[in-house]
Amino acid sequence: MLLTTLIVAVCHCLTAVAQQSPPTLEVIQNNSTNAVVPGYIYLTPNGIPFSGPYVFALNGTTVFNGAGKLSGTIHDFQPCVYQKKQRFCAWQGTTAYGYGSGQAVVLDEQFRVIKALPGTDYHEFKIVQALDSKGQYSDIAHVTEYKQVRRDLSAFGVVPDAGNTSWVVDCHFRAVDLSNNAIIFEWSSLDHVPLSEGLVRPTGGINGRTKANAWDYFHLDAVSRAEGGYLISSRHTSTIYLVSSKDGSIVWRLGGKKSDFKLKGFSFDSQHDVRTVSSKGNVLTLSLFDNAYNTFVQPKGLSSGKIIKVNKATKTARLVQQFDSPSREVGNPSGDGGSVQLLAKGNVFTGWGSDAQVTEHTADGRLVYAARFGLSGSSASSYRAFKAPFTGIKK
Repeated sequence: MLLTTLIVAVCHCLTAVAQQSPPTLEVIQNNSTNAVVPGYIYLTPNGIPFSGPYVFALNGTTVFNGAGKLSGTIHDFQPCVYQKKQRFCAWQGTTAYGYGSGQAVVLDEQFRVIKALPGTDYHEFKIVQALDSKGQYSDIAHVTEYKQVRRDLSAFGVVPDAGNTSWVVDCHFRAVDLSNNAIIFEWSSLDHVPLSEGLVRPTGGINGRTKANAWDYFHLDAVSRAEGGYLISSRHTSTIYLVSSKDGSIVWRLGGKKSDFKLKGFSFDSQHDVRTVSSKGNVLTLSLFDNAYNTFVQPKGLSSGKIIKVNKATKTARLVQQFDSPSREVGNPSGDGGSVQLLAKGNVFTGWGSDAQVTEHTADGRLVYAARFGLSGSSASSYRAFKAPFTGIKK
């Protein structure tokens, strides 16, 4: 009896120590160096002790532990190019009810902040190089911001607290010239998308009754240039929008209540990380992470990475490839986050958001790499995951 009690006590102690240790990457499958594209894995684990930016080798070795090097909650840690030099990008701040308030930062090789964009949300921070009319390259940042604004929501059943008004979230994105912080384009969801397109009704922490609980009817989670405009993803309308860069108007919608295209034999729901793969003639190829679920509605299926083709002439969209989780038999979709990255040789690297794992598939859909981070059953998550070279952090 004494021995049994001692063993149980030791097990509990070891578990407690493990739970207070930095996250590790447990490699589940690593087929071969020939099939797996070389690189390092960039993660920003949250929901566990020692959260922060990390870089792991493919064998699971931690090559950079950035816990505590930035303040607040950290998201979207990744390599980036700024002023023609290899840098790191990330977001730091506070989060509540699925969005954040903080700043996007660029970090040098010593992990010092060399550029900051305050007043931003974590859902998007990408630096792209754009050629101006004089043939000079500029660093343009795409960032998001969630603004709470007063709005009469009685048509949606919202009765505000006594003496208060009802509130809704107005999702913004901006394109910012980093050389002078000039805003070269800004867009607002309330200016262009009616509240009626929202598929997530006022409820729980987004019930619309107070400013802190503003109704997040849109939930913007990805922005990129495409087709001469901007491709944006709205999680709470389950819609991908092409936005005009001239006046912000909606050129077309894919998915959701008012889709301009017929989805042939597939669907997506509550998606993340929508990106352009290619554009040839009337055919636009996109990648996305299909959550098929968010925390406010019932699951529509299991999460997956998807590549789809949109035919602008026939007004149809079809599924080209789908990348499933190796733990698919568990039946738990990823309720938050997720990313899809196309690599060399046509391989696809997928971050599974709140399902704390990463995978890599070959162009023909064969799983060649899989790894998990965080203890089994923990609340570990990484909003996005990236695979890229890593040249190290200088001390």
